[in-house]
Amino acid sequence: MLADPQEQADVAADRTVTAEINLMNKCRIPDQIVIFFVMILAVPSSAFCQADTLSKPVREASVKKKSTGDIHSLYTGIGAGSNMIYLGTSISNNKPFYSASVTYGFRNSLFVSASTSHLSETLPYLAFYNLAMNYSHTFNSWFDISADFAGYKTAESLQDTLFSDFAYVNLTTGFDWKLLYTRISFSGVISEENGFFMQISNSRYFETAEFLKGKALVSFNPDIDILFGNLISVETASGSKKYGNAPPFSHARKKPAYPTDSLSEKFGLMDFQFSLPVTFSYGRFSLEAEGSYLLPVYSDPYYPVSKGFTFYLNALFKIF
Repeated sequence: MLADPQEQADVAADRTVTAEINLMNKCRIPDQIVIFFVMILAVPSSAFCQADTLSKPVREASVKKKSTGDIHSLYTGIGAGSNMIYLGTSISNNKPFYSASVTYGFRNSLFVSASTSHLSETLPYLAFYNLAMNYSHTFNSWFDISADFAGYKTAESLQDTLFSDFAYVNLTTGFDWKLLYTRISFSGVISEENGFFMQISNSRYFETAEFLKGKALVSFNPDIDILFGNLISVETASGSKKYGNAPPFSHARKKPAYPTDSLSEKFGLMDFQFSLPVTFSYGRFSLEAEGSYLLPVYSDPYYPVSKGFTFYLNALFKIF
């Protein structure tokens, strides 16, 4: 048990800090992403990052000795994953990735993060870079908001094969229902074309009792996300319709497979994502492992589709 209420407040603040940083590191979604929200879930949970798999906030256990009165903080992290999913599509060409990041925090509310990523069997060695900013504010025990802005820069030689440079803007509202934590996000992508997304996430955070003399704990944050966005609607000559995903920053085909096909855009349900982040926290260090399953609701073979299991591992260390 913690010694006093002040120390308990300190620990709670640190868990929130780590949640925000892991969100930026992944969703880069991670990580995630970023994107939009979930409607169903009555099991423990708390991941968030469709982009993340970019984009999902994970309330996890973290660095313990950060006082709520601290003004400045600095974190560094490294991560790896089997695939980087962003807004329902792979931005790593379905290849494993490795990332390094540094994050500065101001009063536990404003965070600025820079990261770079390497893709397996891809040159140049540093495939793309990310700069992100996050601001969050808690109004009371059941309502909070956060805003994110991020930019992604791809190596020049990979612009045509990986993805185009793009910017990402997100506004999220959070509702704590005690049994569930619900996030509703509205996101915009600015690139060669623009796109709008909405995500609904339901999660429930829980943790073990502290051990190793009160310095360590393990937390879990199962989460269900539902992502909405613009789909490509393909109508064939026979009158049948099929749907595909062509994000504004990708080079997915946006032309008919056959001359008799007609294309249009439709806003609708894109996919479901089920995630289970598990975080081990010890002092200034935290290690998070997350497994997730992406289930798209479109299946036009002419358009690339990301689906199935992905795994992500991230290590975070608080410098001060």
